[in-house]
Amino acid sequence: KNSIIENNGLVSLKSYQFFDYQFYISNMDSAKLKYKVFYRERFDWKSDSTRLKKGAKATTAGLEIKIPQKNQQLSIISGYRQLKIIDTTIMKISPENTVIGRIEYNLKLLKGALSFSSFYEIGSGLEQRRDFIYLKVNDGQGIYTWIDYNEDGIQDLNEFEVAQFIDQASYIRVFTPSAEYVNTFSNEFNQGIFWRPERIWSQKKGALKILSKFSNQFRIRAKRKTNIFDTDLFNPFENKIDDINLIQTYSTIRNSLYFNRISNIFASEYRFQDTKSKNLLATGFDGRSLSYHELSTRWNILPKLTWEVFGKTQLKESNLDYTVNRNYSILENSLKSLFSFQPNTKFRISVEGSYSEKQNSIEYGGETCYHTEGGMRGRFNRPKKGNFTSELKIVSLKFNGESNSATGFEMLNALKPGINYVWDFSYQRLISKNLQISIHYNGRKSEGSTIIHSGNMEIRALF
Repeated sequence: KNSIIENNGLVSLKSYQFFDYQFYISNMDSAKLKYKVFYRERFDWKSDSTRLKKGAKATTAGLEIKIPQKNQQLSIISGYRQLKIIDTTIMKISPENTVIGRIEYNLKLLKGALSFSSFYEIGSGLEQRRDFIYLKVNDGQGIYTWIDYNEDGIQDLNEFEVAQFIDQASYIRVFTPSAEYVNTFSNEFNQGIFWRPERIWSQKKGALKILSKFSNQFRIRAKRKTNIFDTDLFNPFENKIDDINLIQTYSTIRNSLYFNRISNIFASEYRFQDTKSKNLLATGFDGRSLSYHELSTRWNILPKLTWEVFGKTQLKESNLDYTVNRNYSILENSLKSLFSFQPNTKFRISVEGSYSEKQNSIEYGGETCYHTEGGMRGRFNRPKKGNFTSELKIVSLKFNGESNSATGFEMLNALKPGINYVWDFSYQRLISKNLQISIHYNGRKSEGSTIIHSGNMEIRALF
């Protein structure tokens, strides 16, 4: 109970009270098959400014089953929840009935060389339509930047971008609820498989010895909400962003195939990732997707000299209907090479170069961008004292579209066509046992623009 009496004698609208009880029947913890049947009720009171009144009642019933074994474990949960609104004047939410079913399974085999984990859940309920606004915060403490594309001085929703540099990060996005709800049917699926054959085959010879150098990690997560009850309800992978019945989705598939993962001389990795998301807004939807293939290699040519190469192809898409001029489908191919010299644990210097080509689809404008970059970075570290890091990059951009646009911002990475210079310096030091100071400075210079300087200092007390 939290009852707040204001100066005028009225009960604050923030006051509330609830009563919650539950009873269940279960067997002993030592049993091979554990079960639990439960029933639960909750009553909520809220203030009408004169007193606390009973506003809602929630009833939940369900079943839990667990089967623990030496190398595996299975857990099953099912339940039904019913929410009744007793007084609609103080409880301004819609009544809802919710069904939930969940299965979890974990398995380890071959001395832990194979790990398997699985999670699946279905349910039903209500989804609140949301909108959002951008709020100004202190410079450098936000996530988004505002670019007045049409130069009218008005902050339109399609003029905010994720900041690429700290001096641009001056806004945050805040979701605001609406009074509109829609019925939803949801499911979620998580799967992880990790294969580490070096745990069982590293001492073998012949083909098994070669196979022990390859390991693989696979992860998938899919979460989906729809407003229609059909056979696709149970399929978490039916997540086409342009599906009008799809209310919300988030899915990511990631696979990493390693060669010589634990070697300190030569190693390689192939990565694949596909991510999709869609959110329901009061004025439409926000859909985005990103998929890529990447191959990387690491070769320690000498104990103090390392060469790394990265090749990547990716497709990034934006599909929004709450605003205009925000859609794109950008295909990018890139190659990056990095040499690092580390004579000791205190000092490290790297030289890198990269080249990439970006192509927007013809449907959304067909813009192209050619990105060439070279740079150096260094780090000096004094254990238990502090460290100093620095980076300098020269970026050449050839772009044939409108740079002052959402697509231009994305393809140019917040820089401008032509030659760009970007630098960054940071220093961190322990002043005393419990006091740490950090100084950070960065800047950039683009053709036809003045130099932009940005810096901050932070003192942190460690307790």
